Amino acid sequence: MCMAFERECACGRERARIHHGDSVLPYEAVREIYCPACSGGAAWDPATMIADNGWIVEYDMEVVRLHAGRLGVPALELTPEVVFDRGWAAWQGFTPNDLEEANREKAELAAQAKADPRSYLERIREWSIARARRLQAEGWRKARGAVDLPEEAVS
Repeated sequence: MCMAFERECACGRERARIHHGDSVLPYEAVREIYCPACSGGAAWDPATMIADNGWIVEYDMEVVRLHAGRLGVPALELTPEVVFDRGWAAWQGFTPNDLEEANREKAELAAQAKADPRSYLERIREWSIARARRLQAEGWRKARGAVDLPEEAVS
Protein backbone atom coordinates (compact mmCIF):
# COMPACT_ATOMS: atom_id res chain seq x y z
CA MET A 1 0.00 0.00 0.00
CA CYS A 2 1.32 3.42 -0.93
CA MET A 3 0.35 6.82 0.38
CA ALA A 4 -0.19 9.88 -1.81
CA PHE A 5 -1.15 13.43 -0.96
CA GLU A 6 -1.81 16.69 -2.74
CA ARG A 7 0.03 19.78 -1.64
CA GLU A 8 0.14 23.45 -2.60
CA CYS A 9 3.40 24.95 -3.73
CA ALA A 10 5.04 27.72 -1.69
CA CYS A 11 3.25 30.52 -3.56
CA GLY A 12 -0.13 28.76 -3.62
CA ARG A 13 -0.62 29.00 -7.42
CA GLU A 14 -0.12 25.30 -8.15
CA ARG A 15 -0.75 21.93 -6.57
CA ALA A 16 1.32 18.76 -6.83
CA ARG A 17 0.50 15.15 -6.03
CA ILE A 18 3.28 13.41 -4.10
CA HIS A 19 3.44 9.63 -3.99
CA HIS A 20 5.15 7.90 -1.08
CA GLY A 21 6.31 4.53 -2.41
CA ASP A 22 5.84 1.73 0.11
CA SER A 23 4.45 4.35 2.55
CA VAL A 24 7.76 4.40 4.40
CA LEU A 25 8.33 8.13 4.61
CA PRO A 26 5.82 10.32 6.47
CA TYR A 27 4.12 13.41 5.07
CA GLU A 28 6.70 15.56 6.88
CA ALA A 29 9.54 14.19 4.71
CA VAL A 30 8.56 16.79 2.10
CA ARG A 31 9.25 20.20 3.59
CA GLU A 32 8.14 22.37 0.65
CA ILE A 33 7.23 22.29 -3.03
CA TYR A 34 8.01 25.14 -5.41
CA CYS A 35 6.29 25.50 -8.78
CA PRO A 36 8.00 27.21 -11.74
CA ALA A 37 6.50 30.55 -10.63
CA CYS A 38 7.98 30.40 -7.12
CA SER A 39 11.03 28.16 -7.58
CA GLY A 40 13.18 31.14 -8.60
CA GLY A 41 12.76 32.56 -5.11
CA ALA A 42 13.81 29.34 -3.36
CA ALA A 43 17.29 29.37 -1.82
CA TRP A 44 18.74 26.37 -3.67
CA ASP A 45 20.24 23.71 -1.40
CA PRO A 46 21.35 20.53 -3.20
CA ALA A 47 21.56 18.75 0.16
CA THR A 48 17.76 19.00 0.60
CA MET A 49 16.30 19.77 -2.86
CA ILE A 50 15.64 18.12 -6.19
CA ALA A 51 14.82 20.11 -9.33
CA ASP A 52 12.51 18.75 -12.00
CA ASN A 53 11.54 20.78 -15.04
CA GLY A 54 11.13 24.08 -13.21
CA TRP A 55 9.68 22.53 -10.05
CA ILE A 56 11.59 21.96 -6.81
CA VAL A 57 10.87 19.46 -4.05
CA GLU A 58 12.52 20.28 -0.75
CA TYR A 59 12.92 17.37 1.65
CA ASP A 60 13.47 17.39 5.39
CA MET A 61 16.50 15.13 5.20
CA GLU A 62 16.57 14.67 8.99
CA VAL A 63 13.12 13.08 8.77
CA VAL A 64 14.19 11.03 5.76
CA ARG A 65 17.31 9.77 7.53
CA LEU A 66 15.28 8.72 10.56
CA HIS A 67 13.70 6.13 8.24
CA ALA A 68 16.95 4.96 6.60
CA GLY A 69 16.67 1.49 8.15
CA ARG A 70 13.21 0.97 6.65
CA LEU A 71 14.46 2.24 3.29
CA GLY A 72 17.42 -0.14 3.29
CA VAL A 73 19.91 2.62 2.54
CA PRO A 74 22.58 3.90 4.95
CA ALA A 75 21.53 7.31 6.27
CA LEU A 76 24.62 9.02 4.86
CA GLU A 77 23.81 7.73 1.36
CA LEU A 78 20.31 9.22 1.35
CA THR A 79 20.14 12.23 -0.93
CA PRO A 80 17.19 14.08 -2.47
CA GLU A 81 17.99 12.29 -5.77
CA VAL A 82 17.80 8.87 -4.11
CA VAL A 83 14.51 9.73 -2.38
CA PHE A 84 12.92 11.08 -5.58
CA ASP A 85 14.32 8.59 -8.09
CA ARG A 86 13.42 5.55 -6.00
CA GLY A 87 9.89 6.89 -5.60
CA TRP A 88 9.90 7.23 -1.83
CA ALA A 89 8.55 10.78 -2.13
CA ALA A 90 8.10 11.85 -5.75
CA TRP A 91 5.39 12.92 -8.19
CA GLN A 92 2.42 10.62 -8.44
CA GLY A 93 3.02 9.86 -12.09
CA PHE A 94 5.56 11.58 -14.30
CA THR A 95 4.72 15.21 -13.40
CA PRO A 96 3.34 17.14 -10.40
CA ASN A 97 -0.22 16.95 -11.80
CA ASP A 98 0.10 13.90 -14.04
CA LEU A 99 -2.96 12.12 -12.68
CA GLU A 100 -5.36 14.87 -13.73
CA GLU A 101 -3.70 15.35 -17.13
CA ALA A 102 -3.58 11.64 -17.94
CA ASN A 103 -7.17 11.07 -16.83
CA ARG A 104 -8.36 13.97 -18.97
CA GLU A 105 -6.50 12.63 -22.00
CA LYS A 106 -7.74 9.06 -21.41
CA ALA A 107 -11.33 10.26 -21.08
CA GLU A 108 -11.14 11.63 -24.59
CA LEU A 109 -10.12 8.19 -25.85
CA ALA A 110 -12.69 6.31 -23.74
CA ALA A 111 -15.58 7.18 -26.03
CA GLN A 112 -13.97 4.93 -28.62
CA ALA A 113 -13.89 1.94 -26.26
CA LYS A 114 -17.59 1.11 -26.59
CA ALA A 115 -17.71 1.61 -30.34
CA ASP A 116 -14.57 -0.37 -31.18
CA PRO A 117 -12.84 -2.03 -28.21
CA ARG A 118 -10.02 -3.54 -30.28
CA SER A 119 -9.17 -0.22 -31.88
CA TYR A 120 -9.39 1.47 -28.47
CA LEU A 121 -6.79 -0.89 -27.00
CA GLU A 122 -4.38 -0.06 -29.83
CA ARG A 123 -5.06 3.67 -29.48
CA ILE A 124 -4.54 3.65 -25.70
CA ARG A 125 -1.24 1.77 -26.18
CA GLU A 126 -0.08 4.28 -28.79
CA TRP A 127 -1.22 7.19 -26.60
CA SER A 128 0.64 5.80 -23.61
CA ILE A 129 3.94 5.43 -25.49
CA ALA A 130 3.62 8.78 -27.25
CA ARG A 131 2.79 10.50 -23.96
CA ALA A 132 5.82 9.02 -22.19
CA ARG A 133 8.04 10.09 -25.09
CA ARG A 134 6.59 13.62 -25.00
CA LEU A 135 7.21 13.89 -21.26
CA GLN A 136 10.76 12.59 -21.74
CA ALA A 137 11.35 15.24 -24.41
CA GLU A 138 9.95 17.92 -22.08
CA GLY A 139 12.59 16.92 -19.51
CA TRP A 140 10.52 15.32 -16.74
CA ARG A 141 12.82 13.35 -14.46
CA LYS A 142 10.45 10.43 -13.81
CA ALA A 143 9.81 9.99 -17.54
CA ARG A 144 13.47 9.23 -18.19
CA GLY A 145 13.74 5.63 -19.26
CA ALA A 146 9.97 5.11 -19.12
CA VAL A 147 9.87 4.18 -22.79
CA ASP A 148 12.83 2.74 -24.57
CA LEU A 149 11.32 1.72 -27.87
CA PRO A 150 12.41 2.55 -31.38
CA GLU A 151 10.13 5.03 -33.15
CA GLU A 152 8.99 2.39 -35.67
CA ALA A 153 7.55 0.27 -32.81
CA VAL A 154 4.85 2.89 -32.34
CA SER A 155 3.76 3.20 -35.97
